Amino acid sequence: MKMKARLYAPGPVSVPAQVLEAMSRPLIHHRTPEFKKLFGEVRAKLAQVACVPYGNILIVSGSGTAAFEAGLLAAVPGGSKVLGIGGGKFAERWIDMAHAFGYDVKPLPVPWGETVNVDAVRKHVSEHPDAFAITLVHSETSTGTLHDIASIAAAVREVAPEMRILVDCVTSLGVAELRPLEWQLDGVFAGSQKGLMTPPGLGFAWLSERVWQQESHHVPCYYLDLHKENAKQAKGETAYTPAVSLLQGLNVALDMILAEGLEATWARLSKNNQVVLEGASALGCTPFSDRPSPAVAALKAPTGIAAPDIVAGFVKRNVRIAGGHDDAKPVLFRPSIMGDADTFDALTIVMVLEDVLRELGHDVAYGAGVAAASRFLHAERMPA
Repeated sequence: MKMKARLYAPGPVSVPAQVLEAMSRPLIHHRTPEFKKLFGEVRAKLAQVACVPYGNILIVSGSGTAAFEAGLLAAVPGGSKVLGIGGGKFAERWIDMAHAFGYDVKPLPVPWGETVNVDAVRKHVSEHPDAFAITLVHSETSTGTLHDIASIAAAVREVAPEMRILVDCVTSLGVAELRPLEWQLDGVFAGSQKGLMTPPGLGFAWLSERVWQQESHHVPCYYLDLHKENAKQAKGETAYTPAVSLLQGLNVALDMILAEGLEATWARLSKNNQVVLEGASALGCTPFSDRPSPAVAALKAPTGIAAPDIVAGFVKRNVRIAGGHDDAKPVLFRPSIMGDADTFDALTIVMVLEDVLRELGHDVAYGAGVAAASRFLHAERMPA
């Protein structure tokens, strides 16, 4: 039987029809008053969602990785010492990136699935008093871990008040609580294809006033020069041709988030992700992380079942989820309900998982996962 295609991966995510419709509208030229109006609206709404002042957040045509690269080069002088905090595929990517640009990188390994230990970070910072910056990941997509950036940043400030704190927020922007000003961060970087419900192709970079006011000894670059973009975007323009259609779609997606309310959006995504975790746990799949992120339900396969076979079972049913990376690939699979998804989508993931596990020979009672998920939802709705 032909099944409807469903996208439950932690990016790209399913895109709401309203966003797709906006992207299909006739193009406007990027050097016109019409574009300037659109760009101003998008930047203002994006600043609201990121909890930063309007005018400080920059948009580049590229992925979240492009935004982080641009921010790293804009914020950290060439040859500086950089502390790279590990804990997953994307934390390690930032460490690799810093190496590639010739920084003196001092990594702090963190086991995948474990929360970054605040005391370990404090010790690492104190051992490198000459370090200029530290790179962190807020929501580590590869492990499904939400790191306590507020506490980590506070610890860094205790030891090194002037250190630049740069954070990958690719799957936390619009998904989990993020307060760059209150947490005294210096850089926040994200992309369009996750919590902001827009196709891939836009990167977002916010830098603190501390960064903008420092003497300009940033690493030379061209297309990803945020100093150049900052000057242009302050005038309602971009330095180079922007992804106009994506900006039209993003404008609508941001309207949807702000209409629901940012904290309500965070709560809904957290609840729906927990629905998946509760249902999957009843089927013998345990959370991979000790502090789950609301962006993705990172799950360990039951003993005797290979995670890639679970992913393949979802594909067989025309449902796309993500598998694990590197050493976690044999045991880890990762469905997500970011994007155009709701509680019934979360229940669908659990139901498909049960069907896949049964086909793979795992002994589970019919309806066990959905029943556990439904009990959780009922408890959530009961008055305190």
